[in-house]
Amino acid sequence: MNGRVLVPDVERGDMDSIDELDMKEAEYRIKLYDEYREAARIFNYYIETELRAYLANEVVVEPENGPGGVFFTVTLKDVWIYEAERLNRFVPETVIYSVNDVHVQKLKSDEE
Repeated sequence: MNGRVLVPDVERGDMDSIDELDMKEAEYRIKLYDEYREAARIFNYYIETELRAYLANEVVVEPENGPGGVFFTVTLKDVWIYEAERLNRFVPETVIYSVNDVHVQKLKSDEE
């Protein structure tokens, strides 16, 4: 690097690469959120751990006693994973282990 700082000339429409990356990332995050909103319509549960969020149609949370204390085993079936870097967000089943809180919210009733 030559020590120059690139400053965009907004009037000319120039942008430095950091601004372009920030804009692309923001667009990608908006697309991911839009995908989440659409996917939420077909799932029964929203699950949130410290690391990420999930949508699933079946959830089983089991507290386990380990040598370091209590942890949770969370088994999800028919899952959508809210993770930007993941290529395939739909998976048939996943198991999560968490030493922190696991939040489960029912999205729709059984009558729907």
